Amino acid sequence: MKLKKAFLCVLALALLTLPVSAHGHYGGCHGRPVRPSQPVATVTVCQVEGCDTAGRHVHNGVTYCGYPHESGVCDNNCRALCALEGCPETGRHVHNGVTCCGYPHENGFCDGACRALCPVPTCPIDGRHVHDGVTYCGYPHQNGFCDGRCRSLCTVDGCMIQGRHDHNGTLACGYCHLDGFCDGTCRALCPVEGCTIEGRHSHRGAAYCGDRHLSGFCEGICHAA
Repeated sequence: MKLKKAFLCVLALALLTLPVSAHGHYGGCHGRPVRPSQPVATVTVCQVEGCDTAGRHVHNGVTYCGYPHESGVCDNNCRALCALEGCPETGRHVHNGVTCCGYPHENGFCDGACRALCPVPTCPIDGRHVHDGVTYCGYPHQNGFCDGRCRSLCTVDGCMIQGRHDHNGTLACGYCHLDGFCDGTCRALCPVEGCTIEGRHSHRGAAYCGDRHLSGFCEGICHAA
């Protein structure tokens, strides 16, 4: 009898020390199983030949984006440009529940990086900065808005690097832009011997300009490629 009681005590202790999952629970609240988080699928730029669908769409069950993101990957922050005739709105705004952008982005869509130019009189701040919680850009972009590609000119003493580069994480441009900042349209002159292509073109993925700019680089005002 004593042996039986001892066995029952040992069995009871063993049951108490079992993990929660052994009692019909699965780690979730109120016994519900915990579902593993699903990885976020990467949406790439559509490469289907002949497809002219803008924005996100599906081919054979796979989601792609029709906008030409430079990185090749869509971050879901892209929006169409406003197509409403006579609309005076600039930047992002809404028509019938659909968000669009009123700035004339050269690549045909808004990637979310655009900002208005600073309207504060006599503000001396270059580049992006904030007034009353709103972000503006202090550079005099000729197209009337900032698309996020602007950089200051390099001021590091003795730096001989041309074009865009960085110093300790600070992005700058080594070309002598006449308007005092780089708007992202500059390109090196083509160094490929024997190349006769005028205007902008590329070699092995690197963009160049074939025109003979006296400044030693292309500032974006040249022949079309």
